[in-house]
Amino acid sequence: MTLAPPRTHLADARSSFLVLAGWYVAAVVSFGLFLSTLSGSVPADCGEACDSDRSRALLFGLYVALPAAFLALLVSLATLAVLLSRTRIRSSALVGTLSALPPLACGLLAANL
Repeated sequence: MTLAPPRTHLADARSSFLVLAGWYVAAVVSFGLFLSTLSGSVPADCGEACDSDRSRALLFGLYVALPAAFLALLVSLATLAVLLSRTRIRSSALVGTLSALPPLACGLLAANL
């Protein structure tokens, strides 16, 4: 029985996770910047039934985007675990980015629809 060689030359799990978390922080910050570009004013003749563009986008973010981001994070963490255990990629930045790509790409496609 031969022992497997140590995996010291492969990507580090902690730094790969930090890269993955950085991509999700970038997505949240970009949504916040998007919210800052929207108008917060309500038309004067609308009354109490109308919401501003900013409040509608914020409600969409809370009730739709936040649960979707949580599911995407679970998929990313599973992808990260698979990439760390079954590939021989040495770059932590590449592993973290590859694990963040599928859910974030789906989110970008859904945002453009």
